[in-house]
Amino acid sequence: MTTTQINHVTYNPASRAFEARVTLRENGTEYTYPCALRGPLDMDSGVVTRKLAEMALRRHSRDYRPMHSQRPDNILAHVPAEITSATDALWQRMLGHAA
Repeated sequence: MTTTQINHVTYNPASRAFEARVTLRENGTEYTYPCALRGPLDMDSGVVTRKLAEMALRRHSRDYRPMHSQRPDNILAHVPAEITSATDALWQRMLGHAA
C-alpha cells in the first residue's frame, strides 16, 4: 500500500504555480518528488493537494528515477552509536534542553 504526505505547499508567483515536495511511502521506503502545479492563487486547496498527489503518484508509477529522492527506513543503521549520542547531545544543547 502506498501512502501520500504533502508538506509545505507554497505558491510561486513568478511561475504562477503551487509547489510542494510530495512523499510517497511504499513497502517501508519513502520516495520524495518535487511537484509544481500551475494555477491561480485562489485555486481550491483541496484540488491543489489532490492534483499534487496525483502528479507524484504518476511519476512514481512510471518509475521516474531522475525526479525522486529515496530514504530507506533504516537510514541511521550504519551510524556508530558514539556519533549518534554526540549528535543527539549537540542538538539538545542547541535547542536549550541540555543542563
